[in-house]
Amino acid sequence: MNAAALVDRALSARLYRIYGWYAVGFGAFVLILGLLEHRGLPRQTIGYLFLGSTLLLYAYVGVINRTNDPADYYVAGRRVPAVFNGMATAADWMSAASFMGIAGGIYLQGYAGLAFVMGWTGGYVLIAMFLAPYLRKFGQWTVPDFLGARYGGHIPRLLAVVITVICSFTYVVAQIYGVGLITTWLTGVDFTVGIFLGLTGVLVCSFLGGMKAVTWTQVAQYIVLIIAYMAPVVWIGIKLAGFPLPQLAYGYDLERVTRIEQALMDDPKEKEVRAIFAQRAASAKANLTDGAAAFESSRKALEEQMNRARTSGNQAEIYRAERAMAGFPRTEAEARSAR
Repeated sequence: MNAAALVDRALSARLYRIYGWYAVGFGAFVLILGLLEHRGLPRQTIGYLFLGSTLLLYAYVGVINRTNDPADYYVAGRRVPAVFNGMATAADWMSAASFMGIAGGIYLQGYAGLAFVMGWTGGYVLIAMFLAPYLRKFGQWTVPDFLGARYGGHIPRLLAVVITVICSFTYVVAQIYGVGLITTWLTGVDFTVGIFLGLTGVLVCSFLGGMKAVTWTQVAQYIVLIIAYMAPVVWIGIKLAGFPLPQLAYGYDLERVTRIEQALMDDPKEKEVRAIFAQRAASAKANLTDGAAAFESSRKALEEQMNRARTSGNQAEIYRAERAMAGFPRTEAEARSAR
């Protein structure tokens, strides 16, 4: 084994030890905050403690990794072990925009929200396959530098700058917005103040240490995110399946879901609801078949509703009936055009 391999192996062992203790310390810190909350410590104070510790950690990493070496500043000296580089890349993907934005997007848009997942993930794969290896091969630090060296001239470099700024701006806006939301939720400060508080640690870290400091903070962030992802999964697994790793109990869970679906389908109330919707569908189909009769019956129903409202003297019912009558088409042809 040569000297470079020995150095890399020693560095990996040291990093495993450091981040192992960091994971233990983070777990202890969360438990302490939980105990303090149980003892009555205000939620806002807990938020300030959590945010303050994060900012101090980022600032500390930036200070101890400050550098004047361009290779360290732009590419972390190209000495980051593969495992930790993967952790940093994963943490960069699991950022505020994806951690909050994708979850919210899928919740609001359903299947269509997965397009954002495919875009971001596909972008990472394309960069890893078609850009990252050649950046290293050409000895360049940024995409504009690489394209300028590869194709020559200032036009490729300028195009790369414009494209990079546009893509980064879209992503960074989502990131900053997420930082502001989280900071505001933790501390209760104004949204604008929350943005500045959340970005302070990031700026201190990246300004002093560049990619070297950012990489090590991203590894720390990866540990936090994995714990944040896995904690509810384990809890739900224990709660529903009695097993902490629901991925291994997936077949059993599918059987339970099938039994629940069948019980729902056999429920009398569900059958009653389905019958009501079937009746409505049949009525709508009949209306489409005989438009003139449907128009007359609907108009007569509105007139009867108006008469009942006037007889009762209820002003709210009269108002609703008048509005429905005013919005009803005057002729069958007008109804057909409105449909």
